Amino acid sequence: MLLKKNKKKKLIIMAVVLLGVILFSIQYFSKHQEKKLPAIKAETAIPQNTGDNNKKNIAEEDGIVRGDIIVMPTINYKDLEKDKALKELMASRKKILGIKKSLDMIVNSDESFKIGDIQISMRDILEKAFIKKGGVFEEKIEGSGAVRPQKIKEYGIYVVTPGDNIWNIHFNLLKDFYEYKKINVSSKADEPVDQGMSSGVGKILKFSETMVIIYNLIEKKVGSDVDLLDPLSKIVVYNMDEVFSLLQEINYENIDRIQFDGKNLWIPAKKL
Repeated sequence: MLLKKNKKKKLIIMAVVLLGVILFSIQYFSKHQEKKLPAIKAETAIPQNTGDNNKKNIAEEDGIVRGDIIVMPTINYKDLEKDKALKELMASRKKILGIKKSLDMIVNSDESFKIGDIQISMRDILEKAFIKKGGVFEEKIEGSGAVRPQKIKEYGIYVVTPGDNIWNIHFNLLKDFYEYKKINVSSKADEPVDQGMSSGVGKILKFSETMVIIYNLIEKKVGSDVDLLDPLSKIVVYNMDEVFSLLQEINYENIDRIQFDGKNLWIPAKKL
């Protein structure tokens, strides 16, 4: 009887010791693994404004990249008048460029916009336009993983409405620009002059057709026929850098001296 009690006692002691060894091993292994794994903190920042915050905060430590991924809110065409913040943003962007009413939206190349139920990114439009022209759309991948164009550019968006034609759309933009410069452009300035020759304004408007992107929202592709503008299904996209670098070079007093050969626009040199 005594032997049985001693044997049972020894078994209990051995079980307790074994359990202690197992618990100690688990605790030791966990602490050892924690020392090997660096802490990782991921942050995603969504700015409240539509498009002006393009800053990033990237840091590298022990091979781990930490940074903010900027998610740009979508600009909604139907909210342009009723959304106060969006309306003020568009007005501000237009004012900087010196225009008021000839374009519906000014959208940065890293932003998206929505017309009706269709949402599209400027990146997609530009990529397709570059491919159509046989070019390469350059962009970079940031440390945070965000994909951005090499340079953030501004694009003017005009949503085609019933009765529009590409000539009048260009003409309205030109008049809007010169109105900001305190120059009054006659509503007949685009009409032919003596002997049916194109006026200087007319030549600019013809050249403008080679600069814009006509994008079909329904088919999601770049159009080739600028004369077929379907209301609310097509948009006219202007590279604002190109448009205003051109207009800034023109002295309106000598506008009728401009020459256009169907492809190139020749502008009289400015006097030094």
